[in-house]
Amino acid sequence: MPFLEHLQELRTTLRNSAIAIIITTGVAFVFKAELWTLLARPLVDAWIAAQTAVSARRPEMITTGPTEHFMVYMKLSLVVGILVASPVIFRELWRFISPGLYPRERRWGLFFVISSVVLFVGGAAFAYKFVLEPAYKFFLSYAADNMGMFHVPGTAVDVKLSQPFDIRPMISMDSYFDLTVTLILVFGLVFELPLVLSILAMLGIVSAKMLWKFNRYAILIFAILGAILTPGDVVVGQLAMAGALTVLYNLSIVVALIVGKKRREAEAAADADLDA
Repeated sequence: MPFLEHLQELRTTLRNSAIAIIITTGVAFVFKAELWTLLARPLVDAWIAAQTAVSARRPEMITTGPTEHFMVYMKLSLVVGILVASPVIFRELWRFISPGLYPRERRWGLFFVISSVVLFVGGAAFAYKFVLEPAYKFFLSYAADNMGMFHVPGTAVDVKLSQPFDIRPMISMDSYFDLTVTLILVFGLVFELPLVLSILAMLGIVSAKMLWKFNRYAILIFAILGAILTPGDVVVGQLAMAGALTVLYNLSIVVALIVGKKRREAEAAADADLDA
């Protein structure tokens, strides 16, 4: 295909993707209140669970500027719009690149596109279900600190020579949105591990044997990552994170075994053709 026709195809791909995002973002904005309620659910549940330690107030968020409320709704609608429009976006990208691939590459390419979406959604759902609420419970627990009075060997010492004061949470919509979406995206990307290792196996950089030998060290690394990525001392969340990564890693070994076998068969077939 001539260069100008490639540019024309690229323009069509970008145009169709942009139209899909605009439409889905507009529809998402209509349901902005419902979407925000769904996103705020982990914080609200954590606040209610820690309410006696935090304050007698009901869960609340604040805005720190006249446009913050509107802008958070717009960002949320855009994120949801991109997610909903992702099938159209991937279809357009696939339509653009597939003519330059061999039939075998097309089959693998479509598999990787679908797998990446499924794994990312799985990681995002995992974060929403098992990580966000325990994380916010941990963060809100610090609001119970009583500042000014400190106890040392049975004696109360007022180190600041003032009355004790409380730290009360005043969480803005924008800060909550940024942290929550960041955690969801991080876990979505972490769950792409099997896909990355599968690609490396296809390229011959790693093998199932190498991955299996590294398994014991990988479990230790996953346990450390679980402690780091799952805030607080929530043992269940840490074990869930480490367990999920371990399962994904061993799934990658199985995929690498299959890919390596097919790769060896293809190389043997190519060698046989050369000998003939």
